[in-house]
Amino acid sequence: MDTAADRGARRQQLRRDLIHQYVHLQRQLLEAESSSSTYQAAMHAFRRMGYTLITSGFEDDLDRLLRIRVLDGGKAGRGAARDGRFPQDLHVIEQVPVR
Repeated sequence: MDTAADRGARRQQLRRDLIHQYVHLQRQLLEAESSSSTYQAAMHAFRRMGYTLITSGFEDDLDRLLRIRVLDGGKAGRGAARDGRFPQDLHVIEQVPVR
């Protein structure tokens, strides 16, 4: 018998799996040479994973993942603003105070 709790647990597992795959692809993009076929394949998979997150109803999670990447300055590690300023080519959507 398929209960609501079972469906909820499967949905949460699906969410975790999709987010894990998205972050894994994001790391592949950071490590690959932008002119390589590996990068192109990872970029294609990354875009499809974003689409999959949206069509699966996890657009809020995708939005959060994208905001984290933008707020970190698009770098692999956490970036700190130098002298309180962000790089000129980075368009900051929202600044959130660190708690």
